[in-house]
Amino acid sequence: MPTYEKYNPVPFDLTYVVYDPNDPLGLLMVHFSLFPIYTMVFYASWFLLSREVEPVIVVAGHLASEIVNKITKKILREPRPDFHKDFGTGSLTYGMPSAHGQHMGFFAGYFICILLFKINHITNHQKMMGCAALAFSSMGVCFSRVYLKYHTPQQVLVGTLFGAFLGCLYFVVSSILRDVGVVDWVLSWRIVKFFYIKDSYFHAYQSFKDEYEFYLSLKNTNILASNLTDAKI
Repeated sequence: MPTYEKYNPVPFDLTYVVYDPNDPLGLLMVHFSLFPIYTMVFYASWFLLSREVEPVIVVAGHLASEIVNKITKKILREPRPDFHKDFGTGSLTYGMPSAHGQHMGFFAGYFICILLFKINHITNHQKMMGCAALAFSSMGVCFSRVYLKYHTPQQVLVGTLFGAFLGCLYFVVSSILRDVGVVDWVLSWRIVKFFYIKDSYFHAYQSFKDEYEFYLSLKNTNILASNLTDAKI
């Protein structure tokens, strides 16, 4: 990890993340540090391509977690490491708990619950591999925030554990809201129907294999119908 004396950071492209361009590992840490933004791009793409309500539900959870993070920072008022002690304004000047760590903890906690309790078409080994990948991504982001001197190890650890707790709690709450029909009620709104938003992710979940097999059966049915029509002609 570079020392303060030899650390000459510059902003990465159009972002506020600073790193030493002479440090190859620093560039990798920048991308880990930007991972929360990448996840939001992923959610937006997921929603626009599928019109599923699930990514909207997850983003709502992230936003709630972010609000809790800002409130907690203002209560605790623990400064960032000396190198970034004057970073930003308002709650950004404080580092406990790390917002990046909390975001990734929420991300990992929520989707680990999805893997363990909602997805049944994959093996336990595949589930464990998925959980490991989620945990690794969270640890990579946390390490990047310490490496780039934005947070102390304690700040990212607390942020990640707190985020994971909120992610698991949100999974339970969102599942209950679905079970009692609140999500279906929202989907019945005229404005929601106008955009064809659905919740097949919950009511009629299909893996890529299921979708492909349905496509093949539909394709074969259409071919058979076409052949019968041609035969009658």
